Amino acid sequence: MLKHCLPAAIAILICGCGQNRSASKATDTTATEVSITDTTGEKPVSAQQLILPGQSIGTININENADSVLSKLGKPDAGDAAMGKSLSTWYAKHDTSGYETQVFFSKQMGTADEASRVKQIRITSPWFKTMDYMSTGMHLQTIESKKEFSLKKTARYTNGNRQFFIYNDADAGIAFEIDDRNVCTGIIVHEPGKDVNASYIAFHPNAQLITK
Repeated sequence: MLKHCLPAAIAILICGCGQNRSASKATDTTATEVSITDTTGEKPVSAQQLILPGQSIGTININENADSVLSKLGKPDAGDAAMGKSLSTWYAKHDTSGYETQVFFSKQMGTADEASRVKQIRITSPWFKTMDYMSTGMHLQTIESKKEFSLKKTARYTNGNRQFFIYNDADAGIAFEIDDRNVCTGIIVHEPGKDVNASYIAFHPNAQLITK
């Protein structure tokens, strides 16, 4: 898969539905809450559900060692690897039609630290939310109206008969995948200042990416 997406690749993570013991724990409603209150007046987002731009989604962190991620999420349901890069996918209840958690890993070949580390995390489950309660399933207009991020449409891709668009806040380290109905279908956390399109197509091997 990845060998087809090296020219313009992309990324990912944690599905909020118990597919193994670690993932089941992520849905525990008694999870410790973060100390920062969101701006919606809603109950603060639990640490297990929280999307932190440029940092993490749930318990998975940017630049975390791949071995650590696998110990939390268990064996992935699908994956591929090539040339120091790899993609792992977990499906809710191991059903390929369920919500996806995807993690894109990369290693620095020839350096002292050759560990494979998280570079992008992608989720499709609305269980995960930002501090301002943004999640998948929301309309683009609603996301933009919150003005939490400075989003720019950086790319579009086609997958079958449908079109999707990538709205990215590169400095913050977060991107929103928007479908042709203007609905968010995926959220990606990546390293701040990095091009999210650099590994995005890895999540959609049959898609054709067109950078803006």
